[in-house]
Amino acid sequence: MNFKLSITLIALITLFLLTAGCLVTSQQNDLEKYELKYNFKQGEQYSYEVLTAIEKPSTKVSETTDIYVVSEENNHINLKVLTKTVTNTKSEEQIYHMNMTPSGEIIKIKSNDLIIPEIQLELVSILEYPKKEFAEGDVWSSYFSKNDSLFIDNNLVEYTVSGNTTYKCSERSEISVKAGKFDCVAIETTTDYILDAKYKSENESIFLKTNGVAQGENWIDLDRGFLAKSEYNVNKNTMTDFSELYKDLGIENIHRSTPQKSYTASELIDIKRK
Repeated sequence: MNFKLSITLIALITLFLLTAGCLVTSQQNDLEKYELKYNFKQGEQYSYEVLTAIEKPSTKVSETTDIYVVSEENNHINLKVLTKTVTNTKSEEQIYHMNMTPSGEIIKIKSNDLIIPEIQLELVSILEYPKKEFAEGDVWSSYFSKNDSLFIDNNLVEYTVSGNTTYKCSERSEISVKAGKFDCVAIETTTDYILDAKYKSENESIFLKTNGVAQGENWIDLDRGFLAKSEYNVNKNTMTDFSELYKDLGIENIHRSTPQKSYTASELIDIKRK
């Protein structure tokens, strides 16, 4: 009798485990699928309010960013971006032009200033979406690496930047911002990067090396692919080497380490369409 009871219990447990396995598989297969791309149209304008708080030195930066869709053709989107920045002591404007794919891969940037959207979150983050469907819990990554040079205030600046961004789809929700309500999906990001820059000053060079980590959450409109709002925490450290600048004075190995923590929040405040 005990033997028959044991056989029956084993059979019931096996059936339960098989059924549970089927339920888990079914739940995974039933997860909602998303497919994102920047579905921009020529003539559109997206306006953002961006606030950045730097811990040390204590600084607050208020910025408005207007993104103009110049054209979208041949699987390329051309954007003109105008930023107006106000800090504790001054205000300034900056314009740059960006060419990217509908998935968010940045092809080219033209500017008279140092513009690196992958790590400069105050410029309104451009995420790179996967070229396939994804679901809640899915993770993907993208690597970036580039080097360039430009003149700032008649000084040559050469730089190399490389890093990796890991993305994770977390949840779907209706998000309310100043521009309205949008059906969005949340994408969490972590970006690790290294920026090497060389500034020419008085025919000598100043070398800077920045290591940084940016962690954030971005709410993306499911229909058009634009950013509705985002929040980021950034932790970075810049090592500045002044050795070449002061070598004629007999001073060697002059370095300065500058750690910095900051918080940046972006919110869509208006959309204008033709």
